[in-house]
Amino acid sequence: MESRPLPPAPAWVHVPSSVAARLRLFVFPHSGSGAYPYRVMSTSLPPWVELSILQLPGRETLFNAPMYYAMKPLVDATARVILPKLELPYAFFGHSLGAHVAFELARELRHRNAALPRGLIASGTRAPHLPMRRMPLHDLPTPRFIEELRRYGGTPEAVLQNQELMDIFLPPLRADLTIFETFTHSPDEPFDFPIAVFGGRSDHRLDPDELEAWREHTRGRFSATFFDGGHFYLLERSRAAFLTSLRETLETFGS
Repeated sequence: MESRPLPPAPAWVHVPSSVAARLRLFVFPHSGSGAYPYRVMSTSLPPWVELSILQLPGRETLFNAPMYYAMKPLVDATARVILPKLELPYAFFGHSLGAHVAFELARELRHRNAALPRGLIASGTRAPHLPMRRMPLHDLPTPRFIEELRRYGGTPEAVLQNQELMDIFLPPLRADLTIFETFTHSPDEPFDFPIAVFGGRSDHRLDPDELEAWREHTRGRFSATFFDGGHFYLLERSRAAFLTSLRETLETFGS
């Protein structure tokens, strides 16, 4: 099989705080996404929180770069680029695939004896030790793949019917789903920092018990918050409620 070209390290899209930052929030986007949809978070964060959003190769500012297709090389590369940024206390927020990348990164940082996050917010995905219930999508033929995207929601119909846009959108989405659907979790000790989980009440991809099972991965505080909406509640009708809960949760991480 022909080997894929080596991808570059991920980048961080940095949104500075308006005052001297006391906490850095690292954000890990969902499958197929770049950093842009998450920049809105900066408008509702406390002024003492600094925002850094993970930008994976193959999208936005790294559009032409080779992509990652496996969790371990992605986490190893992300660890290298985050280590110089850990001089401030920090927290992780990840949605869907991003929550798993954040979790595995925290495990890697613990292995390297680096400073650990004050807390993790995992959004819209099952706990890492649970098996995936739905069928894999990453290797479906394109027509079937698009039909499944339509069924899952979150992608506008105008985008699904635009061939040029789909030629841009599908490759990074397939790459990220390959990571998400082929990664195998290995057991490890729970963390001591708090974990909070967020989810949409109408997310048909996720059972509430699967989200709340994240509590098994911390010896610290655990909380679960559910919002009106589906898998992309945070980018749609519950955006304001999500941002309020995000801010309140970050304040508890500092206490």
